[in-house]
Amino acid sequence: MTTLESMALEVRRSLLLDLLRGLACGMVLVYHLNSWLPRGLGQGAMELFFVLSGYLIAKSLAKSIDRKGWPGVKEFTVRRMRRLMPAMGGFLIGAIVLNLWLTDVIWAELSWASVSSLFGWYNFYWLRVEPSVIGYGGIWSLSLEEQFYVTSLLVVLAVRAISSRPTVWLGTLAALLLGWGLGWRIAAYTGTYQPPWVPYIAYLPLLRFWGFGLGVFVAWLELVRPVKITQGKGPTLVATLLILGVMAWLIDSVAFYDANTFMLQWLLVPVGGAALIRLAPSIDASLASGFKALDRWPTFARRGIIQLVGACRVFGVASYSIYLWHCIVLAGFRQEDMFGTTAMWWLMAFLSVLTGVLSWRFIELRFYSFGATKRS
Repeated sequence: MTTLESMALEVRRSLLLDLLRGLACGMVLVYHLNSWLPRGLGQGAMELFFVLSGYLIAKSLAKSIDRKGWPGVKEFTVRRMRRLMPAMGGFLIGAIVLNLWLTDVIWAELSWASVSSLFGWYNFYWLRVEPSVIGYGGIWSLSLEEQFYVTSLLVVLAVRAISSRPTVWLGTLAALLLGWGLGWRIAAYTGTYQPPWVPYIAYLPLLRFWGFGLGVFVAWLELVRPVKITQGKGPTLVATLLILGVMAWLIDSVAFYDANTFMLQWLLVPVGGAALIRLAPSIDASLASGFKALDRWPTFARRGIIQLVGACRVFGVASYSIYLWHCIVLAGFRQEDMFGTTAMWWLMAFLSVLTGVLSWRFIELRFYSFGATKRS
């Protein structure tokens, strides 16, 4: 069995979730580099990222605190910092160099943009100032992620003082996030809440905590009703393709961003992501069965498929760094007016992936363990 095959069969890490990360990251890259594609592609990718984060963070947080109590809080915090800060530090160095090279730097804006990016409130800073710095545009979503981490930690600690059961912690957190996100969506849809301008809907945690809440809900559901892995590959494949098809249709139906969009399409896209996460054990089991069946294939074909799956998985695991460095690459090409042709599309995509994977390999892996993927 090859290293990549054993990686694909590793039960400690879900292959499907890594592939979903890669899918979401690829959607962002394609959307940013092509203005003719569905308008909803980029925001759909963000919704998928938020559901994945909600699920994984809820499981990690509940597990750490349930096992170690207060020391688990420190363990969770250190893991998050080791996961996020080194790559973000590398990105900030690249962004600062890019601005020094290509723009007339306003030091106050560059400093505030860098500090707010590092500590997770760039979306608030951007809405207040809209700085002239380049390369920082995509950090709003990562700031939302950090705000979700802090919110989750505070809520879980508060509920833990009342109950020692992780199901109560995650159930309360899911209810609060879903109620908050849905409430603001309904308010915007009915006109009760009227944002001053459209990006305000997207870039603040008013409506976006809905996606995080769905991820937390799936983690809670696993505790209350553990997943039963189904052995039939046919029904699992049909369900997976159906969910992906509905999500693609919803994304394609977005004409422009408004309160209706966030109430309808963006309400249902993360529901599809949550359904896929719930099916992940069955999908992973079906994929593992498929890998075993490859033993009957010719060696070159089997190795080709294994290598392709392994590469897609690494792309997903490295998606954080790829997303960060894609922001830098995209900003540089736009600043120099090198954006728009097919050749530039491929060059930007290549440089985004190359710089992101290098960041993952030489920065992220030095501070954080990615399980089977790291060993490969």
